[in-house]
Amino acid sequence: MARQNLVSLFLIAAILLCCQAHASDVCDKAEYVDLCKSVVKGATDPKAAIKTSLELLLSETQRLKASSEKFKNSQFIDVCTENYDSAIDDLNNSLKNLQSNDIASLKITLSGSLSFYETCNDAVAEGGKGVVQVASKLVKKDNKLKHIAANALHFATLLK
Repeated sequence: MARQNLVSLFLIAAILLCCQAHASDVCDKAEYVDLCKSVVKGATDPKAAIKTSLELLLSETQRLKASSEKFKNSQFIDVCTENYDSAIDDLNNSLKNLQSNDIASLKITLSGSLSFYETCNDAVAEGGKGVVQVASKLVKKDNKLKHIAANALHFATLLK
């Protein structure tokens, strides 16, 4: 009887350790670990983590696009507005690819959205110090979205 209890205790401990390790695995090797943990809020499944990330990226990109449209007469920030439009398209396609379990296409559309955020940063930097100062909040938010997208791309590598 004592041996059976010991085996049962061992199995329970092994299950708890296994699940605990799995819960942290989703963000452990992400490029931006702290941001990852704040975005996925305890999700242990890479598919759920991607979905949460994509939904956040989609809503925040729409907000950022609206903010960028308020800048008048700036060709550099216009590049951001156009790229946010393209990122929104790619994020919507990413959600569809996730639903259909098309991992290869998911990685491609996620990479696309990531590049659109980077292109905005490059355009603002090309505008010089004045544009960078005016658009500093936009760039800060853009960088955060770029980091969330990078983490989502990491989650895609965990899918099977």
